[in-house]
Amino acid sequence: MTDSIKDFEAYVNSFYNSKDGVYPIKGLTSLMITLAVQKHIRKVGWWFCGDSFDREQVREIILTDIARIN
Repeated sequence: MTDSIKDFEAYVNSFYNSKDGVYPIKGLTSLMITLAVQKHIRKVGWWFCGDSFDREQVREIILTDIARIN
């Protein structure tokens, strides 16, 4: 499952990275993605599929975490 999680993190990064993401999130880092993915997987457990629904849920975690920082 480790490879699929790394692939999912790359998928999330391709959508939200601040340089050339489809929907860039300013200040997003790889560590933020990793931590958000871990939080999401802990929440959903074996329901994790690595699909667009999971990606959007990770985005919400990232945005919440960024709001807490600022």
